[in-house]
Amino acid sequence: MEKPVLALSGGGTGGHFYPMLAFARYAKKQKLFSELFFVGDRKGIEGKREELLKGVFERYLLLKLGKFKGKNLLGLTATAFRTFGVAAKIAPHLKGKNFLSLTFGGYTSAPLALYTRFTKKPLFIHEQNSIPGMGNRILAHFAKRVFTSFPSSERFFPKGKTVLTGIPLREEVKRYKQTGRKEILLSFGWEDKFNLLILGGSLGARSLNLLAVELSEKLPQGVRLIHIAGKGNYERVKELYREKKRHCEVVLFPYFEEMGKLLRIADFAISRAGASTAAELAFFGIPTLFVPYPYAAYDHQYYNALYYADGGGAYVMREEELSPQRVLGIVTDHYRDPQLKTQMGERMEKLFVPDAEKRILEYLKGEF
Repeated sequence: MEKPVLALSGGGTGGHFYPMLAFARYAKKQKLFSELFFVGDRKGIEGKREELLKGVFERYLLLKLGKFKGKNLLGLTATAFRTFGVAAKIAPHLKGKNFLSLTFGGYTSAPLALYTRFTKKPLFIHEQNSIPGMGNRILAHFAKRVFTSFPSSERFFPKGKTVLTGIPLREEVKRYKQTGRKEILLSFGWEDKFNLLILGGSLGARSLNLLAVELSEKLPQGVRLIHIAGKGNYERVKELYREKKRHCEVVLFPYFEEMGKLLRIADFAISRAGASTAAELAFFGIPTLFVPYPYAAYDHQYYNALYYADGGGAYVMREEELSPQRVLGIVTDHYRDPQLKTQMGERMEKLFVPDAEKRILEYLKGEF
């Protein structure tokens, strides 16, 4: 029997794109499909990082896609027509082929899912967050299976369709778990200290950036504050640090490509609660204070964080609750008490759902 084509979509933002890419890379290595085909938005992160698609996908389409969120009735109607138009553009690439589709949420998934439904081919969807977006809630009714990252997501989907698989993580991040701490510290030329990692996402987060600067005046000298400020905020944050009398060591980055290196040596983290970032922190067993992005759809970052906090591996603090003194107390407790750090780290690691790529692929294999 001829191997089928695997069609994938999921982009617009890194939260949808990187899990999709992680799975695609894994699937390609297994050589179960005749080809991998991708549909995305040319203005989304996939368009900006097109080089990541090459070498993974035999063919891909980057088209002008429309977002549904925040539109009035006229805007929604126009976007719906555009989605149908994009679905028609997919047709020449898959027509007459034996294919199945896997979408990773967001507005970029709609055209491929629509075409898959029209041709009566198998559709699978993956939901990264604890509270799913409206797109995946709708598509779930037509999907054969819904793969989830959090146990709490099940209640939003048709009964009997969900499978808890976890979220696919980038291999270039995961591989550092096998690297020794001393080896990574040596590569930076750093002595061994308590490493506090502060992450605000690729674009940075103003509240976390300001918090980091305040903490630098108060943290013990035995702490190294590793701060990723975001490319757009880097120069301003660097200036803020110059204005302060730093008490601990500070290492500031605008962005860091090899995140696995920093995650491997982090002893505590302060971070937003995007699904992929949270899963990476859990994978490395890092006790974390999550400060959810307050404007995330359906407040999903708060509920992502709550999963890890309820499991004993993390803390959650709303942005309006954030204070340098409160955060200082939590970080200092972990600095002074290695047993606390170890216990919470172990709980955090146990909350990670392993082998997402393998679990998902097993279900796809059931179609051929």
